[in-house]
Amino acid sequence: MGLFKDTPPSEHAEFTQLRFMAAGSPSWWKQNRHKVLAIAGLLAGLWLAGHHDSTPKTCTPASTSTSAR
Repeated sequence: MGLFKDTPPSEHAEFTQLRFMAAGSPSWWKQNRHKVLAIAGLLAGLWLAGHHDSTPKTCTPASTSTSAR
């Protein structure tokens, strides 16, 4: 048992203005930011993958001629 069992809990004057104690419902951004960032990441990945050549461009060797003048 606690020492001060007979006293009910009361709000502290300094801490009633803190965000977590007087918080309302979270904004749309806070509720959906993980979805927005996931979609943005997928779109960026698709865009980068679309700009990647599947076959690398190879250099053709210089032609050597056997008839030197």
